[in-house]
Amino acid sequence: MKQPNRFLILFFVLLSIHDRSQAYQTVSDSLRELHRQIEILTQEIEQLKLGEVAAPTYEPQYGLGPAAAKIYSLKKTGVSLAGYGEVVYENFYKKRDDGATTTATDKIDYLRNVVYVGFRFNDWIVFNSEIEFEHASTGKGGEVSVEFGYIDLMLSREFNIRAGMVLPPVGIINEKHEPSTFFGTLRPQVERLIIPSTWRANGIGLYGEIVPDVQYRAYVVEGLNAARFSDSEGIRGGRQNGANAIAENLGVTGKLEYTGFTGSTIGASFYAGNSGQGKTDTSVATTLFSVHGDLNWMNVEMRALFAQVDIGEAAKASVLSGKTIGSSTKGWYVVAGYDVMPLILPGSQHYIAPFVQYERFNTHEAVPAGYTANKAYDRTILTIGLTYKPHPHVAFKVDYRDNGNSATTGVNQWNAAVNYLF
Repeated sequence: MKQPNRFLILFFVLLSIHDRSQAYQTVSDSLRELHRQIEILTQEIEQLKLGEVAAPTYEPQYGLGPAAAKIYSLKKTGVSLAGYGEVVYENFYKKRDDGATTTATDKIDYLRNVVYVGFRFNDWIVFNSEIEFEHASTGKGGEVSVEFGYIDLMLSREFNIRAGMVLPPVGIINEKHEPSTFFGTLRPQVERLIIPSTWRANGIGLYGEIVPDVQYRAYVVEGLNAARFSDSEGIRGGRQNGANAIAENLGVTGKLEYTGFTGSTIGASFYAGNSGQGKTDTSVATTLFSVHGDLNWMNVEMRALFAQVDIGEAAKASVLSGKTIGSSTKGWYVVAGYDVMPLILPGSQHYIAPFVQYERFNTHEAVPAGYTANKAYDRTILTIGLTYKPHPHVAFKVDYRDNGNSATTGVNQWNAAVNYLF
């Protein structure tokens, strides 16, 4: 064979090998692309099959905290399950502010384990409930209670109906009381003794959005019972909690909130009703008014609240309860925290925030004529602490509380807690 022919044959052989190599590469690329598209379709099918279970959302909605509002993230008929819990350790000083020995006992308590169960019937009817287990065991002072249980008829953005056991929309904590959402191992005392959180009542009402960023809630509920008011705890004992509640007198309650500022809320709320419940010949008119603000800006979180309760015919309430009931009780608090994790480890999903909170409240701000105010009920609390969240819904807290009062009988304490939300 001549030399040029050999080169020609070699050229065609190499050209054939190159063409086959390109064909193999094309097939390989096509298979990789097909595999990628199959992976995408598989993920989309899983999302469709699992729905919200695959990617749960936690966002405060319709006056509820992030876990309590989980039912509203369901897009189709089905059951929603969520909850929260907290374990709290309290270590009390052995001396009061006046130097006297105290009898306060250190304790650790599985304070709450709460389960939210909801059901979406269709695109406009929803059932939602909160079942609370307190203090770990009913055999040791604990109890099981329905905190709320209601039906929502979701008619429009502006107008919806809620009926059943509801949370009066007063203050901040009463509706949004999941512990990983606020600073402090314990709830602010202003929102326990002036606003009696958690407060629940049977009733019916409306909620919605008046205009963009302006929400309202308004209910008619069972009234308070003045016979159970207290000198030290104000109207807190007067809650009937929907359990065989006396309904001789009803109350009205509502809230208006503006959320137009990014990450912030400002609002006002009220309650008004006769608390006599047919046991006196005179109305024990009870009114509560509160204003609040909640700011989340960059790494800063702040809250402020003021609340006041006025009781008409407080002397009648004092006779009913056998205690000196304040004709006026009031309180306020401010709290601020700063997430320092971005300064320590930028990009981290963890959260570490030192915080400080100051409260002042008095359940004997004013008393009926002929009665004497107790200085021990004029109280202040300074709380300094730290919150660490390895996950947005898991919190470890530690704080120091300086509990003071005008009678100098306050007892300071150290606290620690673990909270969770799901």
